[in-house]
Amino acid sequence: MERPFDTRLRQTYGTLEKTKANFIFNFSQNDKILVWIVGFSVTGISLIVSKISDIAENYSDCILKTVLILLTASIISGIIYRFSALLFLTKYQNIMFYLEGAFSKEKTMPTETRELKKPDDIHEIYQKIKADFDHDYEDVLNLYNQPQTDESKKYYIDYLKSEYQRLAEWSASEYKIADDYVKGVFKTAFGFTDKKINKIFSKNNDSFYLKLWGRICGISITVCLISFVSVLIILAFNYG
Repeated sequence: MERPFDTRLRQTYGTLEKTKANFIFNFSQNDKILVWIVGFSVTGISLIVSKISDIAENYSDCILKTVLILLTASIISGIIYRFSALLFLTKYQNIMFYLEGAFSKEKTMPTETRELKKPDDIHEIYQKIKADFDHDYEDVLNLYNQPQTDESKKYYIDYLKSEYQRLAEWSASEYKIADDYVKGVFKTAFGFTDKKINKIFSKNNDSFYLKLWGRICGISITVCLISFVSVLIILAFNYG
């Protein structure tokens, strides 16, 4: 039976994996549709320009100009979508990198002490150390449980408190060493600057730009679809 905290992390990590898979699938489908639309739009413009005299027999100049404008808008908005989607994916991957690390299945020691409900309860301190850092101070607990003066008991309590704090500081330093190592590897592999590396590993990284490029993606693909559908409607209703 696992702790509720571990259960919640496992469920969140699983949801994160499914969300990522769904996002990749939906994005690939949208991209395929957009490629088809832009391709048809380019083909449509090429046909109109190359066979303008034949097409002019069935459509007026005003209709043809409108169609060309809409097809051009469809192509431009499609290009904007691809560009903004690329930037959106870059920001999305950075955020997912952070989230996957935060909700990873790997169990890591905490880097700070947890709040004690009873600061002078040596049994609570003992359990926290054992649960968080897998260190067993049963010998200290046994000494505490033996007949002792209040001053001696306080000594053992203070000792375990100091050990709890020391282990948390040690864990934090180990995490920082590992973090610096990972950043160094990325820096060497990709030639990133320190500013770029710190930005990638920032906790609140890219959320504003993710929303910005996401909205641009939504607007551009909507314009692309509306423009192309409008062309089909205009050509269908004005034929002849």
